[in-house]
Amino acid sequence: MNPFPKRVTKAPSGAAVSFMPLHEVSIPLDKSVTAEYMANHARQEFFRSLSIAKDMRRKGDHEGAAFFLSDAAEFRRIFAAFRQAVTVMGGL
Repeated sequence: MNPFPKRVTKAPSGAAVSFMPLHEVSIPLDKSVTAEYMANHARQEFFRSLSIAKDMRRKGDHEGAAFFLSDAAEFRRIFAAFRQAVTVMGGL
């Protein structure tokens, strides 16, 4: 049984993907190229958010650092979900 839905759920207007609960994000399993692209994008955003968090912590902005660490964690979860989808699809 395939645990992933086949349709993409759109984010509410103006919502950032990082604020959507992962269970509301669907992965288009008929297009492994799309899943691979989204995995790579989430990975890049993870590293970007982590870098910003480190910079904010260095500057003493602990609240901002915590926000971007949370953001990085969410992108990490999204990356893992899309990588798993690519694996389920048998790669590119």
